[in-house]
Amino acid sequence: MAKWNKADRPDVTPDEMYEIAKMVADKTLSDEALAAKLRASDLILQFKYYDEERWPPGTVPQVTVDCTMDPVEITLGDSDKVPVIEMQMEAFTAHLFWMQKLHLMSAITRGQIKAKGPIPKAMRLLPVLKPFYANYRIVLTELGRDDLLNFPPD
Repeated sequence: MAKWNKADRPDVTPDEMYEIAKMVADKTLSDEALAAKLRASDLILQFKYYDEERWPPGTVPQVTVDCTMDPVEITLGDSDKVPVIEMQMEAFTAHLFWMQKLHLMSAITRGQIKAKGPIPKAMRLLPVLKPFYANYRIVLTELGRDDLLNFPPD
C-alpha cells in the first residue's frame, strides 16, 4: 500500500457530502430486494460527520437512515428521529470506509468511529452494503471526483 498523508486528502464540503450521499442512496435503494433487507433490520441509523481542520466550528452534517419506513427514508441534515445506532466520524474516515479501505470494527475499536447503540445489529448489515460501495465509486465518477476516487492511493 502506498504511503499517504491525511493532510493531502481532497476537500469535500458538507454540501458535497450531502449530494454524494443522496445520489448513492437513490441509486442503491432503487433495488427493492436490497431495500427490503434494510427494512427487515427495523433500525434507524444516524451518521454524523466532522472535519475540524477544514469546516467551521460546530459543523456536523448528518445522514439519518430510517429503515422502519417503506420506502427506506434518508434524511440529510438535522432530524428529529431518534436513532437506534449512531455513528460519529471524521468525514475522511467515512470516505475510507466507502472506498473499502477501512474495516468497521477495527475503526470502532481504535476510536476512529464513535458508535452508540447495539453495534452487533449494525455489523449484521455489512453484507447488505456491497452495492453501496460500488455505487459510491460510480457516483464519484459521475461527479468527476477523480481526486476522491484516487485517494488514498493504493
